[in-house]
Amino acid sequence: VVLQIVQEDRMNNNNSSLLEATILEHLKTKNYPTLANHVVQDPKICVLCQCEYENGETNGTLECRHEYHADCIKRWLMKKNVCLVCKREGIQQKC
Repeated sequence: VVLQIVQEDRMNNNNSSLLEATILEHLKTKNYPTLANHVVQDPKICVLCQCEYENGETNGTLECRHEYHADCIKRWLMKKNVCLVCKREGIQQKC
């Protein structure tokens, strides 16, 4: 019965925080593309810190495919497991 309650709580509370180890295990990361001799016409920004992505920076992508600076989204997910753009669960926790 207790296990069922814990599982139901996890399903209903997708906005709970995550442990750093869980984030590091599941967050997809990549380096922002290096664009040699190319001027970016419409620079992209991290929604969390409002700074433009710079060449070589590590970005983290949530399961909904929204992208942030890896450090910014890690800190956010440790507070609330939700995407700031679409409000979906940031990283799905498997039971």
